[in-house]
Amino acid sequence: MRLSKRECSEPAFFDEVFAKAEDLFLALNNGDFPYLISLNFVRLDQRIYLHSAPEGTKLDLIRKDGRVAFSLAADVRIDREKSSTYYKSICGTGRASLVEDTEEKRLALDSLAERYAARCPRPAPDANVRRVAVIRIDILSLTGKRCLPEGATSPEPV
Repeated sequence: MRLSKRECSEPAFFDEVFAKAEDLFLALNNGDFPYLISLNFVRLDQRIYLHSAPEGTKLDLIRKDGRVAFSLAADVRIDREKSSTYYKSICGTGRASLVEDTEEKRLALDSLAERYAARCPRPAPDANVRRVAVIRIDILSLTGKRCLPEGATSPEPV
């Protein structure tokens, strides 16, 4: 990282960004160019869970090559007067796979529903568990970065 003063590697920083970020950008290997999509997510320990339709490009790419990269950001604020952007962000890598175990899928779906305050029944009914795909990313690496206004602990105006 070019500006080492912005690097953050404390577990509390990672916890905060994962908790505050609204979506996760997932990059998959699609041959000549990456395939990048924005998804809802939940992190449970060192795993990230995503839900998906049971078929489609992202699932095909994961089956072909489970190596992924991801990025998420929280507390993003643009300061137009200073021509700067303040943020907290994470970039990471991991191995993605499709979850086949019914109870692990249910846990992931229930955790996603709780995170986004979804109005779906919990625990997830068997029919819901059967009709969706759940992707698990086992996190391999994380890099945290922040840019805050001088003297601030968050991107809010000083």
